[in-house]
Amino acid sequence: MLRFIYCLIFLGLIVSCSSSEDKGELLAKVYDKELYQADLDYLFRNHNYNTKDSIELVEQYRDQWVEEQILVHEAENSADIDMDAIDKKAEHYKNNLLIHQLESSLLEERLDTNVQKEEIRAYYKENQQDFKLNDYLVKVLYMKIPFDAPDIEKVAKWYMLKKETDIEEIDIYSKIYASNYYYDDENWIYFDDLLKEIPLQDIKKDRFIMNRSKIRFEESGYYYFLNIIDYKLKNTLSPLDFEEKNIKERILNMRVKSLREEIKNELLQKAHEEGNVEVF
Repeated sequence: MLRFIYCLIFLGLIVSCSSSEDKGELLAKVYDKELYQADLDYLFRNHNYNTKDSIELVEQYRDQWVEEQILVHEAENSADIDMDAIDKKAEHYKNNLLIHQLESSLLEERLDTNVQKEEIRAYYKENQQDFKLNDYLVKVLYMKIPFDAPDIEKVAKWYMLKKETDIEEIDIYSKIYASNYYYDDENWIYFDDLLKEIPLQDIKKDRFIMNRSKIRFEESGYYYFLNIIDYKLKNTLSPLDFEEKNIKERILNMRVKSLREEIKNELLQKAHEEGNVEVF
């Protein structure tokens, strides 16, 4: 019966209230506080929940609301609670939220998110101390292939990349048979991230990478193939193409910080110029 009632509540929620006075069904009452279905409308905006999930969401919100109202009532009537201090903190928090929303709205209108290549290169050149590598970067070919896959000896030749057509053969083969496959000769990845995917053991990392090793081994029902195509040494300067996204985010963060300060100063100046500020 309760499920049926909440199903009706859900159906009522997805239909907007006919007027501000129509709050729909009363879901709960704690002391002098009441919770109506219209109070939950915001939970369903821009969401398409199925009936089961909607019922559970309503019940969960209702139960949390009941607990909250009981505790708030006890707090409001406690002699140990400084309500004036609470009200001031709440007002301060509300003001900060309002300011943040205003700044965010103005930032969205005025922020230039287009970062030119020249600006990225200039930032990279001026801040090279920030782009020292903590680990090796590599460009690699990596494959993980089940034991029952065919033509493994052909793969063993292709992964060496001695012919221009080898990577085409590998790409076609891997889409059909490989459990995991990675190849990108333009972008760098951290070698330690690669180790999360491939169970390399008992290797001397420096020598292994600098020799541009090509290895094939078997582990737990899989063939592994790895070809180190290129590398960047640890403690050297990270390549610009690897840091480009990071630099763009830094530049945009700097613009946001500067624009926030600019917006604040404009609003303060406007209030003073219009005579809306009096200090005594």
